[in-house]
Amino acid sequence: MIKKLILLLLITFISVPNFTYANEKVSDLANNWFTKFSIKISNKYNNEKEILYFKTLTKRLNDLLATRKFNENQIKLINDLIKLSNEYVFKKILYREENSNKQILNNSSLLNDFKYKSFNKNNIFLENWIWYTYIFKTSLYFDENNESINKATLTANKIYSNSSLVFIKDDWKYWFVNDYIKRKLIPDSIIYWIAWKYNFLAEVKDDKKILNQDTDAVFQILKDISIKLTSWKTEKEKIKLIYNYVLSNIQYTDNPQLDQAKIFSWINTFANKDWVCEWYVKVFLYMLNFSNINDSKVIRWYVLDAKDFPKIGHAWIKIWDTYYDPTFDDPIWQTKTRVFSEYRYFWLPYDLFYTNRYNFEKIPSFLKSKSLEYREAFIKKRISSLIYKYKDSWYHLLKPYLLRLKFNIDLSKDLNIDDLKIIIPYYQVDNWKIQINWVIKNITNINYYNVDNSNVEIILNQLDYKLDWYYLFYMKNDTWVYEYRLAYDVIFK
Repeated sequence: MIKKLILLLLITFISVPNFTYANEKVSDLANNWFTKFSIKISNKYNNEKEILYFKTLTKRLNDLLATRKFNENQIKLINDLIKLSNEYVFKKILYREENSNKQILNNSSLLNDFKYKSFNKNNIFLENWIWYTYIFKTSLYFDENNESINKATLTANKIYSNSSLVFIKDDWKYWFVNDYIKRKLIPDSIIYWIAWKYNFLAEVKDDKKILNQDTDAVFQILKDISIKLTSWKTEKEKIKLIYNYVLSNIQYTDNPQLDQAKIFSWINTFANKDWVCEWYVKVFLYMLNFSNINDSKVIRWYVLDAKDFPKIGHAWIKIWDTYYDPTFDDPIWQTKTRVFSEYRYFWLPYDLFYTNRYNFEKIPSFLKSKSLEYREAFIKKRISSLIYKYKDSWYHLLKPYLLRLKFNIDLSKDLNIDDLKIIIPYYQVDNWKIQINWVIKNITNINYYNVDNSNVEIILNQLDYKLDWYYLFYMKNDTWVYEYRLAYDVIFK
């Protein structure tokens, strides 16, 4: 059966070359297949088409896994091919970018004299199979091919070829740095074969601006957890398992002190399991990459219904064309971890996920000065406009709106007592007696929430809109004053 699968793959895809360095073993079958057809792939496609081709290959292989028609050996083989494909794509991207930068820098005889040069626009480079970055606070730049760049100009700015660092950034300008630190990120052996390695390294580089410590052991632990958790699983299963792990093993820091550097250390927060949004998504991203999930990246924008908007931003994850926010699925007020059926910000499409999120530059100016109440009402209108598009979906975020739709209640309004009387059974209680279907019954046990128009929405939200076996009672309290009670665990006699 394995030979038939390989034959199928040989017919469907052209293979990729083997690489000379690897920390983890892949099967000889997969390795030989990749090596055997390396010449064919290089002869058939140019660099850009190769990159696109093998991104598609990885997607096709993941689709094969999702069919569940393979035994463990076959799944191992397909996973090995995915690893090789991932590494091939990354190496092609790396070589393309570094070679392009080398040509530009080396074309200038003036810049070619510099001892320290970075040939990677991301300021991430591989040296002796260790990934590094340069940390610095200030820099000086010149436009590409600017005629004013000469030795006298550089010397006047204290830029010297034997000590200064020169590189080209995404704006295609020459950047010079005099005061810099070369900082280790992570060994390539730990992240070899992971998907979308640049996204991973970019986040590690961001960590290392603050973390002046060796993180190899912690990354290895996280990698081991990820592999153990997701082995033999399909892509969708992996995402769900990792999301569950993140929510089950950490909690949001209550009242974080933003001036304390420790909350920005993912190592410290990983050890203490006490995090802010940045570290929810970082660990989520790292685990996704260790589990060979493709096209995953962190997005940092702003959330309209955050109390600290627009002073503080937020972070979440995009995987392919779906979006995830583990922080919002683990709110401070939640006493226990939500189960999968209760996730509100899991696997959401773009239009639904971004009903309350903006790139700061694209936020309508009038919203920046509006109250939280106004912004919440604005978001409700945006979600309401999508309710008919997704009314048959499973998206938990839409539960409160689908409830309103079911009982013909205005989609954008806050629920009140009168609405509750429509949604759940309502009774007036006198002396612990009620009449149900013309039969008088005594209430012998009751648990309840006191409700009024000001807190209906809050309580229903905490109950996750699960209202089966709830009643709304209008009854006297201990001071003989009538009040509304949202009752549960009611026992009648």
